[in-house]
Amino acid sequence: MALGLLLVLFMGMSIISILGLALLFLIKGKKGQKAVFYFMAIWGMVIAWMTANSYPTNYIKEQMLSWGFGALAVIALLVQLCGKSEKAFLTAKGLAAASVVLGMAALFVL
Repeated sequence: MALGLLLVLFMGMSIISILGLALLFLIKGKKGQKAVFYFMAIWGMVIAWMTANSYPTNYIKEQMLSWGFGALAVIALLVQLCGKSEKAFLTAKGLAAASVVLGMAALFVL
């Protein structure tokens, strides 16, 4: 029963992450890009929280690494809010994507 629920969780999170990453770089409109960007940044923070909480309390190194992946999403938000150029927004999208990909890898592979 529990393994079935974990499979459903894994599949759901994977689908959300893959679709979000694809939309992050394929949507052309500015409003749509920003909406997907904010969702993916928040999604990266949620994944980091889930990953950090999945480790026992004495696995400090792994927890810090997980929080570091979440910090990438926070940095992405700061870059997007402070930077006004298109290059800054592209950098922010890359940081948000890295946060999601690395967080998913840490959650389900490491």
